[in-house]
Amino acid sequence: MKIALYLFAPLLLAACVSRSVPPTASVAEDDMAVAPDCSEERFAIYFEEGMSALSDESDAVVDAVSDSYARCDLYKMEIRGHADASGDAVTNQVISAARAEAVLEALKTRGVDAERVHLVAYGEQDAVTASGAEEPLNRKTEVRLFPES
Repeated sequence: MKIALYLFAPLLLAACVSRSVPPTASVAEDDMAVAPDCSEERFAIYFEEGMSALSDESDAVVDAVSDSYARCDLYKMEIRGHADASGDAVTNQVISAARAEAVLEALKTRGVDAERVHLVAYGEQDAVTASGAEEPLNRKTEVRLFPES
C-alpha cells in the first residue's frame, strides 16, 4: 500500500498543479472563436440642408462606427463629406468639409485616433443624377473602415 502511495503521489500533485493552468490548445481555440472580422465596412450619416450638426439618428451611427473601429485595431478610416447642389459650389465644398469634420470630432470623443483618419470633402460632386435631377440624399458623410495593408 505504501508503495502505491509513493507511485501515485507525484501524479496526484502534477494533476493538481496542471488544473490551475489551462491547456495552450484550448486558449488558442477560444481566441480564434472571438476574433473579430476586420473586413471593410461603410456607414452613411445624413444631414439637414445646409447643416453640419449631428442629429440623434446620426449620433447613433457614429456610435456604431466607433464600436466597429474599436473592435478591430487594424482599421484605418476615411470620412467623405458631401453636399447637395442647392447652393453655390464654394458653399457646398465648405459644408461638405464641415460635415466630415463634425463626424471626426464626434468619433474622437469616442476614442478614435485622428491620425488614422483621412478626410475628403467632395462638395456637390455626384449631387445631380445623370438625368439632371438634384439628389438630396447627397447631404451626407460616408465613413469607410478598412484594414491596413
